[in-house]
Amino acid sequence: MSPPMGYTRGGRGRMNGFTKILFWTLTIGLGFVNPLISVAMVVLYYLPKIIDDACNPCGEQQEDYDMNSFSEDVMEDMK
Repeated sequence: MSPPMGYTRGGRGRMNGFTKILFWTLTIGLGFVNPLISVAMVVLYYLPKIIDDACNPCGEQQEDYDMNSFSEDVMEDMK
């Protein structure tokens, strides 16, 4: 399934500077007409990233660290 328009799975949107300015200007302008429209636009803007973060477990995004490892100076102090 392809990601929604304006969004890529890499976490970066396809919006260039002009379209971002246009989107946020339109969002703020419509917010004066009806604030619910503005809230809905912001939710739709961030929704693909929220869904992507919710579907991917945290373990896949972060490297696995060995919790039992200590730095060399700590090991020397423990001896």
